[in-house]
Amino acid sequence: MRNRMIAAAVAFGIAFAGGAVVAAPATAAPASVASHDKARGNFFKGRTDLTLDPAAAAALTSLGVKVKPVFAGKTGSAISFAIVGDPSDGTIEHIGGLVLQAGHTRLYLTNYTIDLNRGVLSGLVNFRQRADLFTIGAATPQGVTLALTPGAASVLNSTFGVTAFTAGLVIGYGNPVLR
Repeated sequence: MRNRMIAAAVAFGIAFAGGAVVAAPATAAPASVASHDKARGNFFKGRTDLTLDPAAAAALTSLGVKVKPVFAGKTGSAISFAIVGDPSDGTIEHIGGLVLQAGHTRLYLTNYTIDLNRGVLSGLVNFRQRADLFTIGAATPQGVTLALTPGAASVLNSTFGVTAFTAGLVIGYGNPVLR
């Protein structure tokens, strides 16, 4: 259950990706890249993979909002955020995030923290203030659901000049992979 909750929080980011995540063909990495990834892997505690809800992806596309990862990787069709810190304290900290863009308007959501005790995923909004972005919901076959908080819905609506985002809107599904 705890791992499912972590996964749901991460799903939020993928949901915002608006379907922009595409699986890349597997290729062999040069030896220098492979050794760098191995060394870097010793620092991280795992990753959280986010998958966008199809209805949320369609809504974002219809609004002209594109989502791109910031300091995040891809695992298949999911966006992966590295877990840092000590998950045993009831929080799971991540590096990286997403940028949502429509025209010249950008909204950065970064440095996610999953609070397992409160059942929320928070992040920095435009690199400034930490806010609760998603509530962590039920486990599904796709992962744990991530639904917008009232505050996150308000920020999205005001940033992009719409009224389409509502509290409780499921954005995506998360699946943590702890080492």
